[in-house]
Amino acid sequence: MKKLVTALLGVLSVWSVSALDFPKDTLQDRQVAGLKKEEIDEIDRMLVASYLNHFCFSADPDIQNAYDYPTDLVPTFPEELTRERMKVLDRESPFDLVYNENVRDFIALYSVRRRDVTAKVLGLSRLYFPLIEDALAKYNIPLELKYLAIVESALNPTAISRAGAAGLWQFMPGTGKMYGLDITSYQDERFDPIKETEAACKYLRFLYNTFGDWNLALAAYNSGPGNVNKAIRRANGKKDFWAIKQYLPKETQGYVPAFIAVNYIMNYSTEHNIFAKKASMSYFETDTIHVTGRVDFEIVSKSINLPIEEITYLNGTYKLKEIPDNGKKHYLMLPVEKIGDFLAHEKDIYLASEVKKPEPEPVMADTASADGEAGQTTKVVWEDKWKTHKVKKGETLKGVSMKYGVSSSDVKKWNKLKSSTLKIGQTLKVKVKVKKTITIPKVTEPTDTTSTTTPKVTPPVEAPKSTPAAPKEEYVYYTVKSGDNLSSIASKYRVSVDSIVKLNKGMNPNKIQIGQKIKIKKK
Repeated sequence: MKKLVTALLGVLSVWSVSALDFPKDTLQDRQVAGLKKEEIDEIDRMLVASYLNHFCFSADPDIQNAYDYPTDLVPTFPEELTRERMKVLDRESPFDLVYNENVRDFIALYSVRRRDVTAKVLGLSRLYFPLIEDALAKYNIPLELKYLAIVESALNPTAISRAGAAGLWQFMPGTGKMYGLDITSYQDERFDPIKETEAACKYLRFLYNTFGDWNLALAAYNSGPGNVNKAIRRANGKKDFWAIKQYLPKETQGYVPAFIAVNYIMNYSTEHNIFAKKASMSYFETDTIHVTGRVDFEIVSKSINLPIEEITYLNGTYKLKEIPDNGKKHYLMLPVEKIGDFLAHEKDIYLASEVKKPEPEPVMADTASADGEAGQTTKVVWEDKWKTHKVKKGETLKGVSMKYGVSSSDVKKWNKLKSSTLKIGQTLKVKVKVKKTITIPKVTEPTDTTSTTTPKVTPPVEAPKSTPAAPKEEYVYYTVKSGDNLSSIASKYRVSVDSIVKLNKGMNPNKIQIGQKIKIKKK
């Protein structure tokens, strides 16, 4: 499986840091990483700068500093102590948790260079670990594998690699479909943490059954079973990660050490004076609702007073910021305190979402006359029409406005209302858009049939050279809006992310800005 970590070349994980600030005798100077500064910075921008800033993080008042460390202290420990701590973890784990130079480098990375990110991921673990642990228990998989999601995506369910891997577990489209994930133009279940976690458990269980060793299963998850089998053959049949390590791809050589180091730092974060920063949301503060109609996220945002960015983040599987009404079961995830608001406006949300549904462009069609000649043209147009609405018991101004796809302020203006309070039986005027088909007669040149004489022959005249028609514009320019990402924009115009990146020279595909103009070639 070709995933984001292929960019790491075996040493730095998704929390990599700029090579500029490495002291002597560390990763850069011993040339273990083999990464260019630009590659390291790109990883930082993709998985640290944008994603982790989505949440509001704060110190958790429930966490006590048992060691009374000063806030800014970065403790250091003798290697022998770290080795003993690893032995304690290893005794309780089916994984071969060893301590060596590779693992040591990763521990230094997480506990020193990226300690702030480690604190945030510790906070995010409260959001995702409960659902991951439930799935691991279902498939009888060691609970330590929850840390693999940190190595893969830093617990970022919206992560997309350059190779096209996506989600918490960085599945490629082919592997995702193989394990039951629905991937279409409308939705991508790799961005659904629950469904992708289920798929990852099935795949990990398959890999373990194939190799009979969890470290080899991890290596195969990263580079594919074929590469692991090749490495085993080159190592004279030895089925041990450390024995075959040198025969594996470079990025896979660092994959298992990174996983071991994450196990260590997540268990000994307190000893390293790293404490979870509380995220603005936890798994137990969200819930899902089974929806029975089309749901537009913008309508939901206005109805329950929740930023559309948060709705989009919690429901990243829906690429077009809407849940389709296509006969399949769909669920909407929301913060618990907003569930009641959604249920109170549920019917209005369905109606308003259906009204807002994009209509096809007006169509032109020729209709034939009785003798087979083209006789007339029909055209579908939109026009304004006034409708009347009689207020029923329980209806509100907001609900009526949503039903007709108009704003509350317009309804008040059209009806000269001084307040938003409605009375049962009150009649309201509402202006809506309706389709209308008009017929356009086809104009033909009149033919002179009165003359019976031989037509006068005129010398041929050279036809004037026609001016070539201006070529149709092949490109559109899209202005980035709040909540957009390159994947959703590409889906909207039915083009690939790569084609957009190539067309917009110098673009950072993982850090687009609100208001940025993006050039897109028409399909």
